[in-house]
Amino acid sequence: MPALRIALFGTASRFSLLALQELAAHGLVAAVVLWQPTYNLLRASVLRIPGLRRMSSFERLARERSIPVVLATRSNQAAVTDRLRMARPDLICVAIYPRRISPELIDLAPLGAINVHPSLLPRHRGPLPLFWTYHADDRTAGVTVHYISQILDAGDIIMQEGFPLLRGYPSVKLDEDLAKRGALLLRSAAEALAHGQASRTGQDARAATYAPLVRPGIPMVRFGEWDVERVWHFLAALSPRYCEPLTDNRGHSALYRGVTGFERGHFATPGTIEAVDQGWKLHCRGGTVLLAKAA
Repeated sequence: MPALRIALFGTASRFSLLALQELAAHGLVAAVVLWQPTYNLLRASVLRIPGLRRMSSFERLARERSIPVVLATRSNQAAVTDRLRMARPDLICVAIYPRRISPELIDLAPLGAINVHPSLLPRHRGPLPLFWTYHADDRTAGVTVHYISQILDAGDIIMQEGFPLLRGYPSVKLDEDLAKRGALLLRSAAEALAHGQASRTGQDARAATYAPLVRPGIPMVRFGEWDVERVWHFLAALSPRYCEPLTDNRGHSALYRGVTGFERGHFATPGTIEAVDQGWKLHCRGGTVLLAKAA
């Protein structure tokens, strides 16, 4: 059969980049659609500085391989559709993209559209699955490739791969692990579709959980419920990407730059914090989490 022609939708993220690397290495990418944050375009337009728009590694790789790049914004969806129609994709693949793929776009590809999502669906549907994987105290992480439906991350599953999540494992490393596994899984699913060998398993909506964005400054740790080890796992893994908003006994912000460990014992009311040399002791159920003070 002729070579598979994929239109890959992505962002400037590492997750999108590794998906492009994997698919392009096998000559499967006919075009990429790169979501362009509106503020970048506005800044370049207002300042009128040529070349101000910063090229991501995702875009740079596509251009180095002579793959057509379509820059997508909130206002140019008709142009995106026209460009993709010219690319004649067999399949649309999505690897982190902040907008739903419209039925009109999906209809351009005879094999439809699939998405690779960094969670074990139906758990953690939505834009922030890694954060909620840690928040939910999941002991397993993974990636899923599924058909795209008009309900976010709810389409039938094609392939899925899970693996144990170590306690306190840094989220930056998990992000990289999922990106690598997701890229390989996406290519396998795309090739299975092209050969008519892709499976299709419906998701159990009753088991679905959601991974919405988190508003800055909103406390997320349930000190009255979580054991000290769980608090340590959550804070250590997400630091420095996320820091729990904490206050000392005078109501001042207790900023920290790292999580150095935890110790068991019963010390004070869960959720309270006290200053120690070079850091803080965060009191929890069953012990304290040790934090390094911000400079």
